[in-house]
Amino acid sequence: MKCKNYVALTVLCASIQAVQAADIEEVILTVSPLEKTRDAVNKPVGILSGDELRKEAASTIGETLESQLGVSSASFGPGVGLPVIRGQSSNRVKVMQDSINSLDVSNVSADHAVSVEPLLAERIEVLRGPATLRYGSGAIGGVVNVIDQRIPSAVPEQITGALELRHNSVNDQSSTVFKLDGGAQGIAWHVDGLYRDSNDLEIDGLAAESNPTNTTDGYIANTDRQMQSGTVGLSSIGERGYIGGSVSYFEDNYGIPPEDPSELVRIAKRQTRYDVKGQLNDPFDGFEKLTFRAGYNDYQHIELEDGAVGTVFDSDAFEARAELVHSVMNGWRGAIGAQLFHQDFSAVGDEAFIPASVTQNLGVFIVEEYQHDDWLYELGARIEDYRVDAQGFSEESFTNISLSTSVQWLFSESQSLTWSLSRSQRAPSVEELFSDGAHLATSTFDVGNAQLEQETSINTELGYAWRGDIDVFVNVFYNHIDDFIYQNNTGVVDAPSGLNIFQYEQQQATFKGVEAEVTIPVTDEWQVQLFGDSVRAEFADGNDVPRITPSRVGFGLLYQLNQWDANLRFTKVSQQNRAGALEADTDGYNRLDLRFNYAISDQNLDYMIFVKGNNLLDEEIRNSTSFLREIAPAAGRGVELGVRVAF
Repeated sequence: MKCKNYVALTVLCASIQAVQAADIEEVILTVSPLEKTRDAVNKPVGILSGDELRKEAASTIGETLESQLGVSSASFGPGVGLPVIRGQSSNRVKVMQDSINSLDVSNVSADHAVSVEPLLAERIEVLRGPATLRYGSGAIGGVVNVIDQRIPSAVPEQITGALELRHNSVNDQSSTVFKLDGGAQGIAWHVDGLYRDSNDLEIDGLAAESNPTNTTDGYIANTDRQMQSGTVGLSSIGERGYIGGSVSYFEDNYGIPPEDPSELVRIAKRQTRYDVKGQLNDPFDGFEKLTFRAGYNDYQHIELEDGAVGTVFDSDAFEARAELVHSVMNGWRGAIGAQLFHQDFSAVGDEAFIPASVTQNLGVFIVEEYQHDDWLYELGARIEDYRVDAQGFSEESFTNISLSTSVQWLFSESQSLTWSLSRSQRAPSVEELFSDGAHLATSTFDVGNAQLEQETSINTELGYAWRGDIDVFVNVFYNHIDDFIYQNNTGVVDAPSGLNIFQYEQQQATFKGVEAEVTIPVTDEWQVQLFGDSVRAEFADGNDVPRITPSRVGFGLLYQLNQWDANLRFTKVSQQNRAGALEADTDGYNRLDLRFNYAISDQNLDYMIFVKGNNLLDEEIRNSTSFLREIAPAAGRGVELGVRVAF
């Protein structure tokens, strides 16, 4: 995008405001170890919680978050929606379940879904920019932290619960989710469950317009999905803290949109996950609290080719992190921590394009802050030892060093200006180093590069916020990345498989953009919201980085009166004519969405009836972030009806 367009977006959003809901302001965020609300956090963070999360929640994380600033979805059919933050995804965006890794294999390939369920979330936090240092090199582009209550941290006064039913017309999808929480005498428990079933996704027109003789019309073949999950959690809670654990089970079966409807690939996966979480207040002199989090995931992922087992991916992964928050020392307050990750991975079958491997990562970090009058200073540092031992190859090891600093000037009671600078490093993953083979789900022949070096990112940001009767949020960023790792479409066809060869390569790249959100209160019931974001990414050789989100601007009409709540949102997405070498451009489109809710309270029961109208203009939407944009557009017009009962 040209500079004048960045200026236009900035001027647009600096002239008006973004009013945030009161319940969001009071939430204590996990993105800071120092128990802060959103207003007190010195970093760009997006939050979905409470009723706002219920309105936006969808079947994938990417779809749930695509209305957030700087966030889009890398769709791979309706079964997969990986979040894209500021044009970066996969190994650069870390999706976490309650502050530790999702521990699946969603980073291995674009057709692998994240095994974290948004309908069971209590809150979702999206962290962008330098503050991601706390979570490791896998978060160099951003963090999505899905907070749940699977491990209770307090004993509820009485048994509480919720039941939610949904039905979406665009793919005949029915979802049922429930949760129960209770406890007594220092013991708290949690139970939840989910079932989802859907048919093929409906669209307006041909799935693949470039191949009208061998595609489907009005729907995308092989996009049905069936999944179920359940969790049991238990905690012991005392005066100085708590310790608890949970066990969860997850099964998912979804189809991949086919280039040829006669050749179908499906994904069948299951996982059993064990989690432990605890906190000890005043553990010893000079420290306020010690927190501990650990998870182990037994994960299996089967790719079925025309009903037959093609490749089996197995992953046994473990992650643990501990943080100590120290008391104020010479005006500084902060935390030190350590994080350990271990994964045993294997792929067996005709499409085993990644060798069996063991990946280990040990990191230590420190974050500190100092406040003097109207100025808040933050410093952070992290060092990691990262190792990949792949079968048939020599072990690769890297030392990642990341540093960050930020300054926030609170120059009035309601206004602040924030500047941040960070240096972050990311080591190449096993698939980037050692891939070698056909990958039918993505229709590519993937070739790794054992000579890859670690990426080094220098990111700087400037943000302005005005929070009061008139609020404004504007953030501008510039990210320079040395040795950026990417899959290069070589244009060469592998003769035996007939697939295009995608070679992992690296070169210098820059990502720059702007994000802003604005809401104007018109009356006590009505608000007008304006928003926009844009990112431009290009390589040093002049080519554009592929699969980048085009610029977006839009407005919304918000209405709230007593039990009634509605939001009409119009988004204009620009054409992506900087698709990258040998990649196809995507047309712009206009998207109109409606959210309508009616809440009722009856004694001890709270009801919410909601209607979601998605893509009401029935536009043909081919997302530039998707590998399958030419054969699988986004959903056509659809209406989702639901009811939620809580007690």
